[in-house]
Amino acid sequence: MITILILQLDGTLLKQKHNIRIEPVKTTSELVIACSNQAEKIRNNISTHHWEYTKGDAQSHGWYLNDGSGRMVVGYMY
Repeated sequence: MITILILQLDGTLLKQKHNIRIEPVKTTSELVIACSNQAEKIRNNISTHHWEYTKGDAQSHGWYLNDGSGRMVVGYMY
């Protein structure tokens, strides 16, 4: 299971749990890569990356949650 923590600007911490299936691996490095790959899939499902910045537009480049609730700062904890 991967838990994604979302810290909103008002200080509210949201937790989203996602059940994933990781195939058996032999090394810790393989496990880290497998988990990172699954986390990337989840990130791509819940957010969209914007590259363009338009003058006067409030959005700068970065990951934005698809539900419109804010920006996602991507980081991984192992």
